[in-house]
This record gives sequence, C-alpha cells and structure tokens, in this order.
Amino acid sequence: MHKLFSSSYDASVYLQQPDQNAGRDGLLEVGKLYYSDVKDIARSLIKFNMNPVSQSLYDNSVTGSWKCYLNLKTSVAEEIPLDYTLYANAVSQSWTMGTGTKFDNITTDGISWKYRDGINKWQDITLGGSATYIAGTTGSANAEGGTWYTASESSQSFSYEESDLRMDVTGIVNLWISGTIPNNGFIIHHSLNNEYNNTLDYGVIKFFSKETNTIYEPKLELVWNDSSYVVSGLSPVTGSLYDDDYKVVLTNFKTKYPKDSVVKIRLKGRDMYPSKSFGSTFQYDQVKYLPTGSTYYQLEDYVTREVIVPFGEYSKVSCDSNGNYFKLDLSTLPITRNYLVKIKVVEGGISTIIDNKFMFEIVE
Repeated sequence: MHKLFSSSYDASVYLQQPDQNAGRDGLLEVGKLYYSDVKDIARSLIKFNMNPVSQSLYDNSVTGSWKCYLNLKTSVAEEIPLDYTLYANAVSQSWTMGTGTKFDNITTDGISWKYRDGINKWQDITLGGSATYIAGTTGSANAEGGTWYTASESSQSFSYEESDLRMDVTGIVNLWISGTIPNNGFIIHHSLNNEYNNTLDYGVIKFFSKETNTIYEPKLELVWNDSSYVVSGLSPVTGSLYDDDYKVVLTNFKTKYPKDSVVKIRLKGRDMYPSKSFGSTFQYDQVKYLPTGSTYYQLEDYVTREVIVPFGEYSKVSCDSNGNYFKLDLSTLPITRNYLVKIKVVEGGISTIIDNKFMFEIVE
C-alpha cells in the first residue's frame, strides 16, 4: 500500500541572502555555486504534518515493516556533478515559512540563513547524548543556515545527471512519531565538508515546492506490504503470459472513482484458448489466480506519465477466495486528473508488463 502526503511548509535559505525570506517561492534550491570568487550555498527545509501519517499506520493496523520516502521532483538542475550525495536531517529548532520570494517580493518575515522566524537567530547548542544540534556554518559563534540533529540523517547518492529525490527517511519519521524528537521538518543539504572544506562547484538543483502550480509538490510517501494470499479452491493460470497462453483482465474496473476513497480492484487470468469441456460454467468466466508473490501493479499520472505507485515490494497483487485484487488509496491524490494502471507479471525471471490503457479519473 502507498499513501502520499503533501508538505505543510517549505522554504530555501541562502548564504548570500542571509536576512531574506523565500517561503513563497515555487522552487526549493539545494546547491553550492561560485559567482567569480563569491560562494553561495542553498539549503531547503520542508515540514510535513505527522498526524495523518501516524493515523494511517494506526487505522490500517500495520504490523509489519513500513517505510517513508521523501519525494522531490526536479524542475531544473544546473551544473551538477556526475556523482554527488544529498543529505536530510531532522531540523532541531522551530521555524516560520514566511511570505517572501527570492527576487520579486523581498521580505524578512520568516526563515532565512540567519533567522529561523525573521526575529530569532538559529542557535548553536549542544545537548547531551545523541541529540546534538549542529551549526549550519562551521567555526561560527552563531549557527547560520539552519540547525539539525546529527543522530538522524538520511542520504541519497546520484549519478549521471540524476536529480529527482526519493530518499528513505524512515528513521527520521519514526523518531517524530515516537516523540523522541520534535517534528520541525527536514533540512536538505550537501555535506558540510563539501560545502566548506573544498572549492568544488556543485551547481544547484531546483525542486518544485508546495507553492508550485503543478502536481509536483513535495510528498512524503508511506508504504507497507499489505498483500495476502488465499488460493485454496482456485486454479492457477497455465502456461505463461509472455507466450500469450493467457491474458490479464480487470473485472470490476471503473472509469471514475470518488475522491477520498479506497478502491479494491479485481483482476484475473483468462486462458487465450480454453479447452473444450462439458459443463454449466463458461471457461472464460473461471477465476484463475496469477503467479503468487510476483504479480504487481503500478499507478501513473496519465498526462505526465509520472509514476505515483511503482512496481515493487509494496505494490504486490493479493488473492482471496474470489481471486486476485489490489487496493488503491485515492485520498491523497489530486482530483479531476486521469490515472493509468499497469500490471506486471514475473514468471521464470521474465517480466511482462500489461498496458491496456486501464485509465480512470478521480472525481468529486
């Protein structure tokens, strides 16, 4: 199962604009650039409401392992290296998003490189144990550029001009849900060593922010394996999909689904050439279950082809006494958009993807 949650607040801070707020910008920036001999550093902060995440885990009685991913979609990536790593930490002090933008609406009413709320500066404080604050600027008497817990860090490495972020932040989210540390959001940045201890230019990545007018706002993705298998009394498909021995059909698929719903979509294997037999049951109507544990679904935005739910461990097709099925939680997806469902079956190490334009719209 996959659930997506939109950010509540986000903003970028800049070394060369130390007092300026950019909370209303449509883009979030992370980078390190040189303008002649002048270095600029950009970091981004993003906060999500953890109550819906906690409630989702509770409502669905998730007893197995679950993961959370931070998803950021790139708008522009300029002069980035072939290989680099971005880091996410839990912010250690509260902050205010503000109403400014980087160039057009210059304000100081919220977070900036120097200030966490337009008034109070970031403070360089060390606590006992593993909960330590780290100053954004090394060697500075006062913290700048944000402060964060060093004991809670996630990372993602990129290569060959990759820049879209899907970072495993399960450890940080678990600390927030458990109440171990307060939820002040994530800060996304390059390592301090790369920001301050070398003269390399890392370019800048511009991600879509919550202020964007697109579907690409920051998302926190909660996933868990909700698949189950009851195949007693049912017959398996015979032959192989890639040899066209059977085909996959969705038996209760609709073209429109209401918002805020969880839908259960049925599918089954149907023999391409059913054998002749005498009986009261038409062979095409027989329910045959698909390969157990190796049949998956994927959900895409039909227009952009953005993958919302990818094939994988958390999108396995289940089976009960009535046949195969999977569930889609539509409560956090944009309405009045068209979505595409694809199916993947893995047999003998060979993957076959069914793209029969299974398309639906989420409506009011």
